[in-house]
Amino acid sequence: MLVERAKRNDRDALEELFRVNYPLLLGALVRITGDARAAEDVAQDAVLRAIVNLEKYEPRAKFSTWLITIALNTYRNRTRRAWRELPTENVNIAAADSAGGAAGKESATSAEDLALGRLAASDAANLLGALSADKRQVFVLKHYYGFTYQEIADAVGCPVGTVRSRLHDSVQMLRREIARRGLI
Repeated sequence: MLVERAKRNDRDALEELFRVNYPLLLGALVRITGDARAAEDVAQDAVLRAIVNLEKYEPRAKFSTWLITIALNTYRNRTRRAWRELPTENVNIAAADSAGGAAGKESATSAEDLALGRLAASDAANLLGALSADKRQVFVLKHYYGFTYQEIADAVGCPVGTVRSRLHDSVQMLRREIARRGLI
């Protein structure tokens, strides 16, 4: 309903639509890119593209899926252009925590709990960094945000079978890496 109102130039609906979806978008991008600053840039570009192309949105998928699809295409285009110029950086855990999402929320009440939570988030970010970009995207969308296989396929632009294969491979790779690092 917000989308329909936003398409009719209802400014409040447009603001609400992106206020609700931006934390999900940014949280996913932080985990996928491994770089909070790049994630913020991609998210802002994706929001602008979504606003400009809002009339093209068809409610076949959730709005958040459409928005993440735009963001992933934006990210892939940036990565292709800057492939030789920019080294991959580690995730800034403080930025990831503030970006939202299931893994970004902490309920620690003591300094020790907070430190352990940050250590676990750091381990998770490092493990995700061991995955290829294609596998990391699928894993994050499925396990951090609960997207269905079809929603992931729509977002990353591949068949559902490929999504399942990438997800299976990523889980196997993460299990091996966790065992290798002695994190179990």
